[in-house]
Amino acid sequence: MLFVTALGLFAPAIARGQQTPIIRSIDVQYSGPATVSKDVILAQIRTAVGQPYSDSTVEDDIRSLYKTGTIQNVRIFAQPEEDGVKVIVAVQTRQVLRELVIDGAQRVSAKKLRKEIGVKLNSPVNEDDLQKARQKIIDRYQSKGFTDITVDFRVEPIDESRGTARVIYTVNEGVRGAVKRIRFDVLRATSISAKRFCASR
Repeated sequence: MLFVTALGLFAPAIARGQQTPIIRSIDVQYSGPATVSKDVILAQIRTAVGQPYSDSTVEDDIRSLYKTGTIQNVRIFAQPEEDGVKVIVAVQTRQVLRELVIDGAQRVSAKKLRKEIGVKLNSPVNEDDLQKARQKIIDRYQSKGFTDITVDFRVEPIDESRGTARVIYTVNEGVRGAVKRIRFDVLRATSISAKRFCASR
């Protein structure tokens, strides 16, 4: 979480007893595609035109923006403007998920997996949520005896200018009950060796 404030620029004036600078304008600037509108972003913050600039309010605003889940990175800072300051809200918004693909799922249908993992279309792409969904796929297979299941995922852009993306999960089911077979083979080999040892005595 990164943020920059600008009250330090006005510290000498404040020290001389002048008022805290007043916010004269607010500008939202995007790094990458704007998947969240300026109006929605401004509705999430308490920093407002006509109000004194406040570091604590800016910090609260940054936390509020991150809590929406739609913001990847945000900075809020101020620049001198006329007899006050101009506030800049610099944001990088998250991609929007438009497609969800599950490749390699045979023993458990992709339709069932999509329903169980809870990844929703038209929602912000969140790596933590995608990792949790990956683990849910693994858990589902392991509950059915697929102990050597592996699952990977990747995010691919659909339209970079609009910030849309698809998520692709690749499932390698492995062999069902592989651990049990290995244990059986070990026990069988041990039994044969024991019989041979007894026969040789």
